[in-house]
Amino acid sequence: MLTAVVFLTILMTAVLVHEFAHYLNARSVGVSVRAFSIGMGPVLWRRTWRGTEWRLSLLPLGGYVDLPGMAASQDEDGTLRHPDEGMATRSLPQKLWVLVGGVLANYALGTFLLAGAVTLEPGFRELLGGAPVEVHGAQVVLVNDGSLAESIGIRDGDVLLEVNELRDPTPAQVVETLGTAEGLRLVVVDALGAEREIEIAWPPADLAPGERPLLGIQLAPLDVEEVAYATALGESFAFGVRMLPEMVVAFVRGFGSALTGGANEDVAGPVGMVSMVGQAAQVGIAPVLLLAALINFSLAVFNLLPIPGLDGGRMLLATVVAVRGRPFRPGQEEAFHFVGIMAVLALIVLITVQELGGLLGG
Repeated sequence: MLTAVVFLTILMTAVLVHEFAHYLNARSVGVSVRAFSIGMGPVLWRRTWRGTEWRLSLLPLGGYVDLPGMAASQDEDGTLRHPDEGMATRSLPQKLWVLVGGVLANYALGTFLLAGAVTLEPGFRELLGGAPVEVHGAQVVLVNDGSLAESIGIRDGDVLLEVNELRDPTPAQVVETLGTAEGLRLVVVDALGAEREIEIAWPPADLAPGERPLLGIQLAPLDVEEVAYATALGESFAFGVRMLPEMVVAFVRGFGSALTGGANEDVAGPVGMVSMVGQAAQVGIAPVLLLAALINFSLAVFNLLPIPGLDGGRMLLATVVAVRGRPFRPGQEEAFHFVGIMAVLALIVLITVQELGGLLGG
């Protein structure tokens, strides 16, 4: 239940920020917004304010803004004609400004979240290419009720001095070791200074196929050098810029693997993302913020791809129309976007099926 709540919170926050940026950018160039929806499908709640119908819809899997001039209109006799309002009447720079708003917003949110994660867990700074931070051990801040950690005697406030052969591990190193170790040896010291050694079989014998082994603890760095939020913010911004080409390549490679049936380690579908959120939530708030930041960066890059139906595809077609000096035939651009969206949805379904197959197949 916790995993579902955390995942939906991350996803819908990203959607809200993305769509609200489209809304603000549209209003800034004089384009009205007919509707703003969080969620898809049947409308559960609606309220009109400042000329926009604000909606909360049933399926928490996305959102949208309804802008006039984005699609061909239809006469009473069924004839399609070019729109003559809203977005259709704006210049190319204005159209691009409206369309790129969501991408910029997700990138900005990812930057702020990543800086927050680094501030809470300075060890993450090395992921950004920043100066390494000195960390001396990992402290247990919470032991989950009924967890394996509780059953072997680990308590809140204990410090992990060793995990297998690794001395003074960071929380991130503990998580990495638990994910790959065969056999587990812990050296733990409690709040009174009593040191003890724990050895257990690892991974647990009752682990379900495809399930990641978890001790059931949340960790915090011990005696760690603090990183100022402003410093982390600058490094997070640079990280997002630096990762842009790598993420584009990863999407292309991941979609190619999905289509050919090859091993896909580049793109995660819904099942993969939920699994990662569950693992992060077991560790603490900093890994959740880190994952939320990466999801926002991924959404920004994904929406920027020149695929019809996505923001990048709409920007591409708007540019083509401006260069040609004439629009497509009425309804033709909408057909391009429909095909693009169907292709993207088919890929997502394919990746999800492959993830489920891997999970069920162990």
